[in-house]
Amino acid sequence: MKVQKEELPNFVQEVLQRIPVVGERAAVIALRGNLGAGKTTFTQELACAVGVVEVVQSPTYVLMKSYPISFGRFKKLVHIDAYRLDAPEQFSALLPEQFLSDKEALVVIEWPERVEGQLPMPDIVLNFSADGASEEERYIEVA
Repeated sequence: MKVQKEELPNFVQEVLQRIPVVGERAAVIALRGNLGAGKTTFTQELACAVGVVEVVQSPTYVLMKSYPISFGRFKKLVHIDAYRLDAPEQFSALLPEQFLSDKEALVVIEWPERVEGQLPMPDIVLNFSADGASEEERYIEVA
């Protein structure tokens, strides 16, 4: 589906409605797509929608950032950018057992394929593409 930049807030709301209301672990949203496909822009809009007031930037160099939120069952937004990981085993340095077992955590991970086998099955997978899209639009598929 083609999503215009001005339509992104509505699309984010649709995605948030798909997240399980109850759960025994963190909810995980996996974002797949090439560089510049819109993953971080989506995450920034999602962060705003769940109450993050600070500027959200991609944690490319620090790998993970956490933000306090109050959105349904969620008290924490965990934003991970796995782009710089060379092997899935490197993900363990982030101590994922702590945040993935937290049912009050909403985890958004960019480049989930870099940590294959280290995550539970995502609750939502979004595939992003900028191929053939203008600067103000992206193709986003809910997988």
